[in-house]
Amino acid sequence: MTAKLAPGRRAFRITWQHAVLVGLSVLLGACAGIPYESSPQPPAAKPVPRVPEPSAPVISPPPIKAPPAPRAPATQKSHPRYAPPPHVAAHWDNRLGVYVVEGRELYYRERLYYRWDGDWFCAGQPDGPWEPVAPPSVPPGLRNRH
Repeated sequence: MTAKLAPGRRAFRITWQHAVLVGLSVLLGACAGIPYESSPQPPAAKPVPRVPEPSAPVISPPPIKAPPAPRAPATQKSHPRYAPPPHVAAHWDNRLGVYVVEGRELYYRERLYYRWDGDWFCAGQPDGPWEPVAPPSVPPGLRNRH
């Protein structure tokens, strides 16, 4: 005796199998789709913007000459950051970046006096005692002078 399936049940199995088969076919077709155009196309050329032609001659305004920025004088009585030497008369020299003691070859900056005698020497007082000083410790304007 062979078992017979009810007609409704067999129809359900066929419909379910058909649905799976159709779903897989659609899925595979979407994954392995063929592109619309198979030949590569060159990139589109960028349009060249048109420069309008001037209707009249172009007149440019004359250049404006600004006055030069004011410069600090080469020498001045004192400097806003560095205090003047306490024991002697001196003036500030912007080119050297130190105070120049008047009447002597002596310079002052930040509590030290400097003098050149074949090499640089420094002291805390204008009359010494003098000690040799390494060139990097001498203010740059003085260092470049000798």
